[in-house]
Amino acid sequence: MAHKNHTVCCMLVLGCVCGLVNFVNASTVPAERSLIGERYSEKHHFIKNRKSTAIGGTSIRMRRSIQEQRDTGQVDVCSDIVGPEWQKNKHEISPCEQLDVWVPKKTGFTEFVKIEESEVKDGFSIAIFCHALQVLPFKVQPIFKSFGEQTNDTYDKLLENIVGKNCTCAAGDFTVRASRAQYVNFTIPYLSSEVYMLVHGAREWNQTLWTFLSPFTWRLWITIFSMCIYIGAAVAILEYRVGNPKFKAPYHQALRMVIWFPISTFFFNEGKILNRNSKVVLVMWLSMIFIVVQIFTATLSSWLTLDQLRPRLPTNFDNAGYQNGSFLKDFIKEKYNCSGNNLLPLNSAEEYKEVLSNGSVKIIFDELPYVDLFLAKYGSDYMKFGPINQESGIAFAFPPGSSLFPIFSRAVINVTESDTMMKMKKKYLGFHPPDNSQPNQPLPQSLDVQSFIGLFIFIGTVAIAAIILSEISLRRENKKVLPISVEE
Repeated sequence: MAHKNHTVCCMLVLGCVCGLVNFVNASTVPAERSLIGERYSEKHHFIKNRKSTAIGGTSIRMRRSIQEQRDTGQVDVCSDIVGPEWQKNKHEISPCEQLDVWVPKKTGFTEFVKIEESEVKDGFSIAIFCHALQVLPFKVQPIFKSFGEQTNDTYDKLLENIVGKNCTCAAGDFTVRASRAQYVNFTIPYLSSEVYMLVHGAREWNQTLWTFLSPFTWRLWITIFSMCIYIGAAVAILEYRVGNPKFKAPYHQALRMVIWFPISTFFFNEGKILNRNSKVVLVMWLSMIFIVVQIFTATLSSWLTLDQLRPRLPTNFDNAGYQNGSFLKDFIKEKYNCSGNNLLPLNSAEEYKEVLSNGSVKIIFDELPYVDLFLAKYGSDYMKFGPINQESGIAFAFPPGSSLFPIFSRAVINVTESDTMMKMKKKYLGFHPPDNSQPNQPLPQSLDVQSFIGLFIFIGTVAIAAIILSEISLRRENKKVLPISVEE
């Protein structure tokens, strides 16, 4: 009986244990299934979001990043520049939906890059960059970031900062240099660049003993003298044919009358004109002389009143200025073999004007776009001298291996060849052609025979026609006189 009771107790304990195990398993499996379902749902949602992004949608991360940039005012830079057409009608898949754009922080020459309180606002370089993005067949959202908390942060440091980052680039006025091209890829230059010297101009006058002859070239003077003899000979033939006694003198006197008679008849009343055709020739000739004299007077006044600016170049280049953060410091040291201890870094056109005025430096080295901007503001007493070195140009930079670089470089070409480039130059740089921005005016051009060739041909034709008509008239008169003399 005791054995039977013991068996029943063991069976009850075993049943309780089995029930407890089934309860634990029943509660565990749904939990695991629920966890697997949640993981599957998250994975499915992630794949779905990736798929919708591939066909033009915006991921959560992208929306969050754009929202953050909107809060800082950075995302609307390109939309403000390009206008309402920004990023419209683009359906291709982008290799970089978001592009981090590093921009050099500079206090001067804001016509190229304008940054206020570490926020990129505007500028010529930024405008060209945005228009190049607009040419791309897919949407790329630029996130502009300023680089450089101090003014001595160079452009080279910024370019080194983008190395190894695929969807990152540098936008600004970066000069293409061989040393920089070793670790970044430059796009096609959107602006040409040469190195010039900016110096004071010394005014010089250009009057000499023979300045009064400068308005006309020597060929034109010889042509005018030859035309005088030609017209005198034509008048002499016309007057000789009608029996003018002034032209029946000895040979040397007749030659003098050929040169002098056309003028003396009108101004000194020394001779009487008998042939009406001679009067026509002289009137036409004196009208042409009046035109020539007026042009000569106007041109001569330009020669006499024009003063020239000549560059006042220093004997050494140890004490010179250059744009801060650029490559020009090393360029000056290498080209002119100077120590560089006295080279002065400058940040703006206003500083250029200040140091040149107070004599801190005698010369400033900079690239052509910046020199032209300075001369447009303060060019009355300054001038550029050069170019002293040819540069590859100003471009944008991408890290090596960037998937966006090849197509963006082609987009820059499209922008530079379009009307947009000229519009941006007028808007941001004033679009002053180099010759017009240069205060040193060239000498006036001496007029040549081509300037009066039409007048010479006309007066020559008039003289020949007058002689022909005079001969025809004389022959008709002789035929009328001859029958009357026979009847008598």
